[in-house]
Amino acid sequence: MSAEPKPDFSEFAEFADVLRKQRRRSEKLVRRALNRAKAHYPVPFELNLVSRALDNALSVVERAIEELRIQNDALFAARTEVEDAYAQFRDFFEFAPAAYVVTTPDTRVRYANHTACSLLGLRRNGLAGQLLISCVPLESRGAFRSALVRSLSPGVVSEWPATLIAKDGTSSRQFGCRMRIRAVAASGSSSPPVLYWNFTEETDEDLF
Repeated sequence: MSAEPKPDFSEFAEFADVLRKQRRRSEKLVRRALNRAKAHYPVPFELNLVSRALDNALSVVERAIEELRIQNDALFAARTEVEDAYAQFRDFFEFAPAAYVVTTPDTRVRYANHTACSLLGLRRNGLAGQLLISCVPLESRGAFRSALVRSLSPGVVSEWPATLIAKDGTSSRQFGCRMRIRAVAASGSSSPPVLYWNFTEETDEDLF
């Protein structure tokens, strides 16, 4: 799995390098001034302060760079762990034995897993954006809509039998299934809920 590269701390490193150069230059000036001062006067206290201040500033910057690197490594490792877990969950969801579909309240498909596409005989780009109700036979759409309206309360899991149409090349077939639907409130208070569907084909064996 690809991951974004670590942030570049070159600016901090360049800043530290500049401080190091300034420190070396300042040390030369300080030593020169101290050598001259020693010949005639006591060692100026202010020059010692300058040297110490430079040392402290450089140490602070170097510690900050190291702390940022440690934090970046920890964040990078945590992100990699989350991405790996997401990839495993995505694969499990994609190839689950049940069909999973996410739609808007008017049943427009936003996402469908591999099982749903296979069960309905449609490719993913042929199902995304379509109305799921278009996969219901005309004579059953009234009952389907009525059941859907009763299922739009957020947090409520509804279940009802339904008949769907599966494409099979140039022909099609109908199959019975049990629809399970859950409406989840969207993040925005004024946004319509998102519908989570899952269903499996019912065979004669399921009736016993």
